[in-house]
Amino acid sequence: MTKSPQDPSVAPLKRRARWRRVRDALAVVTSSKIALVGLVLVGFWVLLAIFAPLVSPYGPLEQDRDAMNEGPSLRHFLGTDHLGRDLWARVIYGARTILVLAPLSVLSALLVGTILGLTGGYFGGWIDEVVMRILDAIMAFPPILLYLIIIVALGPSAMNVVLAITITGAPGIARLVRSMALDIRTREYIAAAELRGENPLYIMFVEILPNARGPIIVDAMLRVGYAVFAIGTLGFLGLGLPPPSPDWGSMVSTGRQYIFISIWAVLWPSVAISSLVIGLNLFADGLREESMKYQ
Repeated sequence: MTKSPQDPSVAPLKRRARWRRVRDALAVVTSSKIALVGLVLVGFWVLLAIFAPLVSPYGPLEQDRDAMNEGPSLRHFLGTDHLGRDLWARVIYGARTILVLAPLSVLSALLVGTILGLTGGYFGGWIDEVVMRILDAIMAFPPILLYLIIIVALGPSAMNVVLAITITGAPGIARLVRSMALDIRTREYIAAAELRGENPLYIMFVEILPNARGPIIVDAMLRVGYAVFAIGTLGFLGLGLPPPSPDWGSMVSTGRQYIFISIWAVLWPSVAISSLVIGLNLFADGLREESMKYQ
């Protein structure tokens, strides 16, 4: 005798199943030392970004004309830049920007790449050929060149940075999703869904995509690290967020002009970029190693 979804006893069972899935996901993270170290590094920057107004007595744009290009002190924890702005404040407020733009860029690329990859992989034939040839043409350009073309054409802004990373990252995601779809579409449960007369959209997003989510999630997490590095690179080249935004890349670019007077304005944002990218990569690598054990 099967229980109806309206049965009051079904709700607790669903809640327990949900918590079990959460516990299993946490067990994957905690069982990998690499993933745990990465999570600590990423969590450090996430917490600083969330509580930035509480952990910094200064704003990112406040200037102290009596303390320009100074080293770390009790008044300025990490020192100041050439305009007397507190580096600690600018670094942690810059974390807010990069922790929004990088995941947003990857999510946009994931959405576009998943749709294109599923479409080409499931339908095949001339649809697959058209989609893949367009993506191959985009991938023929070096990523940094595509960034430059898009940003120079549209102008530096937060949304244009997101657009540039989306266009550059979507083809790689689409190729991964397509390869998974080509394999999964030959399975028996896909044939059964087609015999039931299910809609192609249902088959792609309900039958194929959930069964391909593992490699896609790990790849997306690696791409967040690449996106952080790309945003820093664009900021360094003057194509990121317009000044005076606390952008880590632009902080390095501006600070290098005064590097022989004070190294701090270059050092701290560089450490921030590298530690966040390393944390994201370690977390993704740890998840990939653990997920391979269960295959």
